[in-house]
Amino acid sequence: MKIERMETHGEEKRIQQDYGVSELCAKVLACRGCDDDQIRQVLNTDLTLHPCSSPELTQILKRLDTARQRHEKVLIAGDYDADGLCATAIMKEALDRAGIVNGFYIPHRLNEGYGLSAQTVQLAKEKGYSLILTVDNGVAAHAALTLAKQLGIEVIVTDHHVIQQEPECLTLLHPTQMGKPWQYCCGAGIALQLSMAMTGARKRPIMLAAIATIADMMPLWEENRILVRLGLKYLNERQFTAIEALNEKKCEVWTEKEVAYQIVPKLNAAGRLAELCNINNIVRYLLLEDPGQIEAAAVQIRQINQKRRQMSDKMTKTAMERIRSEDAFHVIADDQFHEGIVGLVAGRIMNETHRPTLVLAPSTQGYKGSVRSVPGLDIQSFFEDLRGYLIQFGGHAQAAGVELAADQLEPLRQAILAKMETLAIPLEEPVLQVLPVSAQQISLTALHELDQLAPFGQQFEPVTFEVSGLTILQYAKMKEIYPKWQTTNGSDLIDAISFNRDLDNPHPVSWIGQLQINRFRGREKCSILVETVE
Repeated sequence: MKIERMETHGEEKRIQQDYGVSELCAKVLACRGCDDDQIRQVLNTDLTLHPCSSPELTQILKRLDTARQRHEKVLIAGDYDADGLCATAIMKEALDRAGIVNGFYIPHRLNEGYGLSAQTVQLAKEKGYSLILTVDNGVAAHAALTLAKQLGIEVIVTDHHVIQQEPECLTLLHPTQMGKPWQYCCGAGIALQLSMAMTGARKRPIMLAAIATIADMMPLWEENRILVRLGLKYLNERQFTAIEALNEKKCEVWTEKEVAYQIVPKLNAAGRLAELCNINNIVRYLLLEDPGQIEAAAVQIRQINQKRRQMSDKMTKTAMERIRSEDAFHVIADDQFHEGIVGLVAGRIMNETHRPTLVLAPSTQGYKGSVRSVPGLDIQSFFEDLRGYLIQFGGHAQAAGVELAADQLEPLRQAILAKMETLAIPLEEPVLQVLPVSAQQISLTALHELDQLAPFGQQFEPVTFEVSGLTILQYAKMKEIYPKWQTTNGSDLIDAISFNRDLDNPHPVSWIGQLQINRFRGREKCSILVETVE
């Protein structure tokens, strides 16, 4: 891995002077290139959410109130990922509280695919629904929307995905219309705005929307920054029993990182392995109150996630054995692969090999798969003139889903490799950007202040530090495996710990990793979670 040291060009001095922050925090804000508006957002301590009052939202509220007065049945049409599940739970609770008759439906990932389908619309008609409200999907459901119109069912679309063709519906609520400060909302963030307008700001919907915002890796600016901070504050009151029951490691403090690692994969696992459970039960789980029911369901969800982990490990091992080191773009298919896991495996292989990767599993029409790309290669553009090999294609610049007939697998592979040769994209080893800091800039006070800059994430990524100038007091291997340096900067004791068992250097000049506070039995200590040393 290539190390690249970030420059701050002295901007930290101005930030430190203008905003009264520590030198460490000023360096972080400077190296991330934050302008004054962003710095004010990061340092803002006001956790007041901003209710949206767009004309579209007002129109939706009126239509829902009409549905309440007429005793109409409203169907919430959700999605099977963490954002869609949280959004569905938020809307279900809001409609229940508003006294509106409702039901909800999450499609089966493998059998039905993503988004509102014509089949769901037909079933809604048969069950007496006169209004459909989509959450986290709908802008691309043109066939389903056409059928709904034919059947006399009105559809309200709430979605945050890119609008390529204006959906034909009663009302569309989308972040591009909502504008500032809601322009980065995910599906659950939009659902929260509706919920707040209907029944006020309540803790559970706020926590669900915060979890979804982290899960969908939305930009952490404007309303999203306030939402995630407030959601984490409420989560740390430890009253959301359904979320606590999923927390196997029993973290002391809920952070955006803990949510991303402890909660999001478990919610997503149920959608990935849809054959192991009814995905609609995850929505019910998020709204449960009874501790006994919660624990029984949580056990099942944790087991599904464990199964997902085992399957992805096995598939990754198989896929790694199949790759050809000379290929600039990996295309890997196996009849034993699971469609719900291919995206995870493609991502792992791409990170491991630093090559764009397509992993495919068998489907009814041939193969379905996921692509994960490297920086500098836009998958949407890359596949533009390869669509003839595909039945379906959709996604973003760095990730996409494809479906193709079995007899097109090898022709597609050859076409991909041929195109990579013409592009001559420099597929270099990844660069680890680090921020050099001196040992004297580290203290418990500075690290507490660094914590106040959170949440870190999309468009405000956590910083990897290079710490130099520490005095080593002791070097040992924890459990005779993991390197640990006890160090000091002259005033504070600083533990530097690595979980890279291959790392063995008793006398490094600098330590590269994450700065954090180690909390144990009520005591706090500065620490570095070490990735590598120099």
